[in-house]
Amino acid sequence: MKLTKCGSGHFYDSDKYPECPYCNTELLKDHSIVHAGEAEQPAAVEKAAPAGPVAGWLVVLDGAAKGRDLRLGVGRSFLGLDADGTPVTLSADAPLSARQAAVVYDEEKNAFTLLPGSSQELCYLGEDAVLEAQPLAGGETLRMGGASMKFVPFCGADFHW
Repeated sequence: MKLTKCGSGHFYDSDKYPECPYCNTELLKDHSIVHAGEAEQPAAVEKAAPAGPVAGWLVVLDGAAKGRDLRLGVGRSFLGLDADGTPVTLSADAPLSARQAAVVYDEEKNAFTLLPGSSQELCYLGEDAVLEAQPLAGGETLRMGGASMKFVPFCGADFHW
């Protein structure tokens, strides 16, 4: 493994990739560039429902997944897009480049927070890019890719686990 730092500050394995896969996300989709005999390819993005009790939902407002919900659990729920651009919750071991945002339910403080992800793509809260932690109260609209989602808390003033 040859660790290389790109001009944007990302570290990547230059034995596997001809250029930074975080700056050029198409490289992550092209498995033919991984040389035979090299280390295993990054884990595929796996859709996952968070373990434990439900703390809230994101409801997709438009696109092919209109009306579907994404279950949010206690702790961090990582958000990303599948190959079709449909919003999904991601498994905890999903590659960092797939994580566009995280919704955190802190059961000790009984509060929700939206965090920026580690991917190149941005998540928006209303009209603003999420660049730092933002509190969520309920009813906010999040956007990732071409999809909009409404945040619906289950835990809050009336109930929490």
